[in-house]
Amino acid sequence: MASVHLLHRLPHLALALIATPLAAQTTVIVPCAADNTLYESPTGSLSNGSGPSIFIGMTAGPFIPQKRRALVRFNVAASVPAGAKILAASFSLNVVQTTAFPPIPVMGHRVLQAWGEGTSIATLGNGGQGAPATTGDATWLHSSWSTVFWATAGGDYDLTPSFTMSTPSFGIGTSPIAPGTVTDVQFWLDNPAQNFGWLLKTDEQFASTARRCDSRETTLGTPPSLSVTYVVPGQLATWGSGCPVGAGNFGFSYVGAPVGGTTIQLVQNNAPALTIGVNFFSLELDPIGSPLLPGCTIYLPLASLLSGPVFITDGAGNGSAPFGVPFGFPGYIVVSQSFAFDSASLLGFSLSNAGIAHLL
Repeated sequence: MASVHLLHRLPHLALALIATPLAAQTTVIVPCAADNTLYESPTGSLSNGSGPSIFIGMTAGPFIPQKRRALVRFNVAASVPAGAKILAASFSLNVVQTTAFPPIPVMGHRVLQAWGEGTSIATLGNGGQGAPATTGDATWLHSSWSTVFWATAGGDYDLTPSFTMSTPSFGIGTSPIAPGTVTDVQFWLDNPAQNFGWLLKTDEQFASTARRCDSRETTLGTPPSLSVTYVVPGQLATWGSGCPVGAGNFGFSYVGAPVGGTTIQLVQNNAPALTIGVNFFSLELDPIGSPLLPGCTIYLPLASLLSGPVFITDGAGNGSAPFGVPFGFPGYIVVSQSFAFDSASLLGFSLSNAGIAHLL
């Protein structure tokens, strides 16, 4: 439906963008909209819906260690425009207490069912022992206490983690940029009614690994957050850094408005001088990239490379080539990197940064 809407508006958008094309991606910090802790319990009667902390990991006992899993949800659609393409996303949380001092991996799994947070506030053990659940709270057995149950005790979630992050014994932990995180955030933007957030858990193999983290209700700490980088239709952006060339880096950018059926320019700067090169394309961005040498990374998925226009650089390392924007693909992104022969490089060639065009 978004594509149909854009096609309907295309003539007006095209005129506006040709005059003032949008440039550079946008990064926003999305606040946590809901969080809670699932306290392992045979009765499913414990929660912490409005408490200042969430818990992840295994307790110390005193008898049998118990699991703690956190739920977090972010209203992506309230912070990112509809129709945007997500380029990168990372999740952060603040660890405030633990008895396990080495860094511990925490996995984020996409939740498959709606869940709630009630008015419960856990106080015993700094909240680690939970409080009696109130109406709407998520518990170990309930997605919404006391009438709606998880299909599986401990929460319904995708068994394949979307990301794995290292959590410190104290302070901020941030997930690396990962394809699964980007996929989840894009899905939540496009399907807000199916945005149930992430379940956070450890491998749950060892006792005394629980971490107390700030929740969104904290008054003195740092609540969970989600950093999202995106482009909107008609926007041009750059990503990463080009290979070192001389005293700088090989640069690339699109110049023009990415409107289907028009021609824009592929522009190189600080490229190897007096050489020949070619642009490669993909309909996807690899935000992490594949390093070829230190500071020299390819950001296009290797399985989906397409070759494009050839260019020649002048004595200053500048080049340019025309690119016909394909018609009929509104909402898609076209990602490109420039390749140029470079006798000074160990590879025999150099690569630019990536350029991104979100088509209209």
